[in-house]
Amino acid sequence: MPTQLELARNGDLSPAMEAVAAAEGLAPEDVRDGIARGAIVIPGNPNHPNRKAVGIGAGLRTKVNAPMGSSSDIVDVPMERSAALTGGDARGDKRSVPRQGERP
Repeated sequence: MPTQLELARNGDLSPAMEAVAAAEGLAPEDVRDGIARGAIVIPGNPNHPNRKAVGIGAGLRTKVNAPMGSSSDIVDVPMERSAALTGGDARGDKRSVPRQGERP
């Protein structure tokens, strides 16, 4: 099964690309081109076929946001970078990471 990136780079449209385009009010070709450039992703897992396709990236409503240095009490860039890379808070206040069942 080809990935969204492989399809996009071959100039093909997938149902997921079309669904994201419809939800975002864009032309499917714009979504495809964004995926081909690496500016848009559509996360997916072939073991979860009934999941709603959601696009993340440039020109879309959903972006990736990783706050760096957001605390005025602690200024520790390496610690904040570690938190961003591990999906948690390195200071230990235990922010939750979404579980497998928590997805659109």
